[in-house]
Amino acid sequence: MVTNEPSSLVTTGGITYVEYTWVMIGCEALESIGPLNRQGSDFSFNFDIEDETGVFCPDYAFFESATVVLGALAPGAYTLFTTSWGVPVWTNTFTIPTNSTPTLQPIGVAADGSFQMQLNGVSNVSYVLQCSTNLVNWTSLSTNSIGPPLTDAPPALPGWRFYRVQIPQTVTLGPWLVTPGE
Repeated sequence: MVTNEPSSLVTTGGITYVEYTWVMIGCEALESIGPLNRQGSDFSFNFDIEDETGVFCPDYAFFESATVVLGALAPGAYTLFTTSWGVPVWTNTFTIPTNSTPTLQPIGVAADGSFQMQLNGVSNVSYVLQCSTNLVNWTSLSTNSIGPPLTDAPPALPGWRFYRVQIPQTVTLGPWLVTPGE
């Protein structure tokens, strides 16, 4: 196995993400990942890779990846400790700037009366677009990734509508992961 530091650590749309990529060779398998733990300004993330035994081993290398959402962080300095089997393998320090691009940017009202907005973020993360008329009760409208503008159809009743996006706080595994037992 080739183990590298996280392949990217980015803050966009006010949300911080870390992307891990592993090069797996032969019978290596990602046994487990996570959980993400936070204590103040320190994060830790664990992954465990082991060799499978008693099975056919392919003669090629392949990639596995995981996107971990650290969340909306206040401006300041942070540290991410990456471990494997509980043993430190990499430490990253990063700073969240005082200004960041909003996750949702309004575009305006279209000719049909629908409201359009642009979602900023990371392409392989799912965002749930929600709306509310009172900032208390929220309705999920759609699950999206970044790309074309989002559109909310004209409301049935007049009045204010507020929008937000929620990001699931789960690890998203890359397309090449095969979990043992599946």
